[in-house]
Amino acid sequence: MRKYLFLAYPICLYVVFSLSVVPLFALFYTCGIDLIIANSLGTLGMTLTYLFGKRKKTEGLTAVPWRSIFLLTGTMALPVVLLSLLLTIKAFGSIDLTTYLINCTWSFFCISLCEELLFREFLTVRMKTAKMPNFLILLLPALLFSLCHRPESVSFLLQRFILGTLLGYLYQKGGLALCVAVHWMYDIIIYTFHTTLPYVTTCYSAARAALHATLCLLSLFIMVVVYCLNKSKFA
Repeated sequence: MRKYLFLAYPICLYVVFSLSVVPLFALFYTCGIDLIIANSLGTLGMTLTYLFGKRKKTEGLTAVPWRSIFLLTGTMALPVVLLSLLLTIKAFGSIDLTTYLINCTWSFFCISLCEELLFREFLTVRMKTAKMPNFLILLLPALLFSLCHRPESVSFLLQRFILGTLLGYLYQKGGLALCVAVHWMYDIIIYTFHTTLPYVTTCYSAARAALHATLCLLSLFIMVVVYCLNKSKFA
C-alpha cells in the first residue's frame, strides 16, 4: 500500500498552498484584484516545490521543454486572436483589459503548467513505475484533477474529468509541451467567453458569443490534430 502513497502528493500540495493563499484571496478581494491572480501565485508555489523537489529525484525525466511550450501556445493563439478580432472586437473595449491580459498570459500559464506537471507528468510517470493498469493511468489522474478543482456540481466534476482524461491522452501521445499549451489555450478561450459574454451579447448577440467560443475551440482541436500528425516537423 505504501508504494501508492505518491498519489496523495498533488492533493497535499493543493491543500497546503490553497490554505497559504487564503490571506491573499482576502487581500485581493478587498482591493478589487481578480482572484485568479491570487490562485496563480498558489500554483506557482506548487510548481516550484515540485520542480526543485520531487522532479529532481524522478528518474527518466528530461528538462522542461520551455521553448516548445511557448512556441506551441503562440501558434495555437494565432487563430484564436484573429477570431476574437473578427467576431468580438467591440466587446473588448468594455472589459478590464489589464486584468484580462495578466490572466491570459501569467495566471493561466502558471495554472496550466502546475496542473500538467503534477497530474500528467508526475502521476503518469510514477503510476507507470508502479506498473498500474493503463486505464487507471489515464483515468485516476483525471479524477484527482477534477476533485482538486473543488467542483460545485456533478456536471462540473464530469466536465473537468473529461478534460483531464483528454489531457492525459495528449500527454501520452504528444508530451508535456502539448499538454501545457492546450490547457493554457483552453483556459484562455473559456475565460474569454465568460468575461466578454455580457458585452458580446449587447454589442452583437448571444449567438455571436457562442459562435466565437465554438470556432476558437475548433481551431484548437485542429491545431492539436495537425501537431500530432506532424510532431517530428514541429520538433
